[in-house]
Parts: sequence; C-alpha cells; structure tokens
Amino acid sequence: MNAPQHPLIAAYAARHGLAPSTRADGRITVVIDDTYRVHLQPARDGWLAMSARLCALPAGDADRDRLVTEIGKLAAGMLARHAATCVVDPQGRALWLQQSLQPGSGELALDEAMGAFANALSFWAGAARRLA
Repeated sequence: MNAPQHPLIAAYAARHGLAPSTRADGRITVVIDDTYRVHLQPARDGWLAMSARLCALPAGDADRDRLVTEIGKLAAGMLARHAATCVVDPQGRALWLQQSLQPGSGELALDEAMGAFANALSFWAGAARRLA
C-alpha cells in the first residue's frame, strides 16, 4: 500500500513530465544534468526532504574521521548562507547532501529550492571527490 503522495512532489512530477511515485514512502528520484540523482521525499509534519548521495565513507576509521572532519569544516562555514548541508547516513556508510522545505511552501518555492540544491550538489560532489 502506498503512502499518500506529498502534494508538492506530485505537482513537481506532473510539471516536469515525471512518473508519479509508486513507492510506499512516496519518494521520487529526479536526475539532473544526466549526473545527479536527487530524491524528493515526504517528511514528518508536511515537510519535504531533498537528498542526494555524495560518496561512500572510507572503511578505515582514520580515513573516515579525516574526511568527515574536512567536510564538516566546509559545511559549518556554509550553514549561514545555504539551506543544504552534509549528513552521514544512519548506517555510517555514506555522506549525503540534504535540504528540507517547510510545510505550506508553494510550487515556486520547490522549484527555487531544487535549483539551489542542484547548485549546492555540484559544489559538494566536487568537494567530496577532492577530499576523498
């Protein structure tokens, strides 16, 4: 049984000719520039989550700590100006970029957020490659 689709995700998919979600969690995946996979997913209390996997974390503790420390320094410096930030997945295996859109946001707000997220994703994908 599928969860109800978030109205902004459904509207975004329809505007951009994407198939509606058939996943139980309501998530759709958007491919940007034939390179970046961005997931749009309903979140708690009407929020909408955007996420994209940046890279796998190194298996070794020292390498993992170094990468997370360097990414963390960059992320802390960008928090005041950018809505997207880096997170480690719950399993501790990968680094992701994540951004949320508040309940009550309109279609234009989602389009603008997706544009900003795509720009941030381009930066963070390059940074992750350089630092990994």
